[in-house]
Amino acid sequence: MKKRTLAALLGTLTALSSVAPTMAQAAENTEEYTVTFCRTQDSTMESDIFSILKDESYEDNRWTRLIADRLGINVKYLWIAPNEEQQTQKFNAAVAAGTIPDIVCVDKLTLKNLVEADLVVDMGSYFEEYASDLLKSMIESAGEQCVQACTFDGVQYGIPYVDCDIETAQMLWLRQDWMDELGLEAPKTIDDLKGIMDAFMEKVGDGAVGMALCNDLYGNLMDIKGFANAYGAYPRYWVQQDDGTLVYGSTTPEMKQTLEALADLYQNGYLDEEFHVNDGTKAAEDLVNDKCGVLYGWHATALWPLQDNLNQNPDADWRPYQIVTSEESAEVTPGINMMTSSWYAVSSECEHPEALVELLNLYCEKVFDPELNEYSYYANPGDGLEGVWRLSPVSLNSPDKNQQTAKAIAEPLKTGDPGDLYGEQLSMYEYSKAAQDGDTTLWGWNRVFGEGGSQMLLIDYENDENVKLVRDQFYGVATETMSMRKTTLDTMLDEAFIKIITGQTTADEFDNVVESWYSAGGQDMTDEVNEWYQAQQ
Repeated sequence: MKKRTLAALLGTLTALSSVAPTMAQAAENTEEYTVTFCRTQDSTMESDIFSILKDESYEDNRWTRLIADRLGINVKYLWIAPNEEQQTQKFNAAVAAGTIPDIVCVDKLTLKNLVEADLVVDMGSYFEEYASDLLKSMIESAGEQCVQACTFDGVQYGIPYVDCDIETAQMLWLRQDWMDELGLEAPKTIDDLKGIMDAFMEKVGDGAVGMALCNDLYGNLMDIKGFANAYGAYPRYWVQQDDGTLVYGSTTPEMKQTLEALADLYQNGYLDEEFHVNDGTKAAEDLVNDKCGVLYGWHATALWPLQDNLNQNPDADWRPYQIVTSEESAEVTPGINMMTSSWYAVSSECEHPEALVELLNLYCEKVFDPELNEYSYYANPGDGLEGVWRLSPVSLNSPDKNQQTAKAIAEPLKTGDPGDLYGEQLSMYEYSKAAQDGDTTLWGWNRVFGEGGSQMLLIDYENDENVKLVRDQFYGVATETMSMRKTTLDTMLDEAFIKIITGQTTADEFDNVVESWYSAGGQDMTDEVNEWYQAQQ
C-alpha cells in the first residue's frame, strides 16, 4: 500500500438508497450527519498553520465549520495517526475488522482489495447525479484512464484524485546564459546536444561535466528517460507494438541503442564517472557550482536544483527546451504516464455515499470556481500562511491548473497589470513579475510559469504537430507476477544497464539480460499485462 494514500483523508457509505436525502437537503432540513475519516499528522501543518491559527485544529477549523454550515456534515476522524507506519497499521486493522472510515483515499491496489472485500460501494451513479459541472470537468480533463483504473467489472468504485499527466513529460534544461554567450542555437538532435556539451565543457574547464546524471535512472530529473525518448525507448513503460500488444520498454531494441549512446558519452567524458553512486543532491552540486549546463528534468526543475544555482550565482540562467531526437527531422516523442495515484472511495456502511461528491463539489467551489471561490481564505491566505486547504477532509487537484496559470498570466506579465487575476494565478503572477524585476530568489517560479518557461513548453508538447506524446499503456493494478517479481526483475536490468553505460561490459550484454529477464518472470508478467490490456479494449 502506498504510504501517500494512507496519509489521505477519509469517510463512509452504504448501499444505494433512492429514498435517502442528500447532504444538501439534510442541511436545509437542519439535520446533521457525521461522516468519518482518518489521516496522518503532518508536522508542517503544526508549524505552518496551527502555530498561526491558534483557534483551529484538524477537527474544528474553517473547513469543518463550512462543511457543517453548508452540508450538514459533522467531520469526525476515527484516528489521526502520528506517522505513516501507524496509519498503515490502523488502516489494515480497520480493513480486517470490516469497519473502515466512511470516506477513504487509497491507491489502486488497496481499492481493489476493498472492492474484493465488499467494503466499498459503486460511486458511478452518485458521481453522475450529484457532481457539479466544475467537478465533472476537472475529472474529465485528467483523461479516462484515471476513471478506468478505479473501475472493476464495469463498476466505478472510486473518484480519482486527479493529477496532470503531461507534467510527467521530460524536457531538456540548458544553461541559457552560456548559450547566449557562446552564440549557440537550440539543439534538435543528440549530435547538436553533444556540440553544446563540448562548448560548455570547454568554457568551464577543469571539473566540467557534460550532462548531469544521478543514480535514480528514472526519476524526475538528472535521469535517462528524456535521453532514451530520443531513440524511441521508454524504460519502465509498457508501450504498444505494431501488432497491438504491449512490451516492457526497458527490453526493446531501442533501449539497447540508448545504452550504447550513453556508454559513448561516459567513455568520452561527458558524464560524471561516479554518477551511478551519486544521489540527486550530490549530482546537483555540479549544476549549482557552475560546472554543468545540461540535464534532463521535469517541469519543476527550475525550483530545485536550478534555483540553488541562481542563489549562488545571480547571473546564471536556465531555459527548458524540447527533448531532442536521435536523427534529423525525426518526430519528437516524449513519454508520459498516468500521474493520478490515489482514489476516494466510500464505505459500504456509510449512510450517505453522496456526501463524498458534495464535499468535493464544495472544495472545487471554494478553491477553483472563478465566480464563487474564496481561495485566499480557504486555500492559501498568503503572508506566511499557506496550505490551509489541507484542513479540508477532502481535496482535489486541477489537472491542467499550472498550464492554465501560465496562459492566464502571460499578457499581464507583459503589461504589468494583473487585472482580475485571483488565487494561485495572482500569486504566480506576483512571483514571476518580481523575478522579472530582478528578484533572483523567485527566478524559479518565473521559469516555470513565465514566458519561455516549463509550463509553456508543456503546452507546446500538447499542441505542436511535430510532437507525438507516447503514453505508458499500463495503468491497472499490479499483476500477480508484478507483485512478486517486478522489483527483482527491474534490478536485474538496471545492474546490467549500469555496467553497459560505464563500460564494464559491452552492449551485447543487453540481449543476454533481456533473455534472462523473460525467463525469470518477465514473460509471465508480459502475458498478464497483455491479458489485462486486451480486456480494456
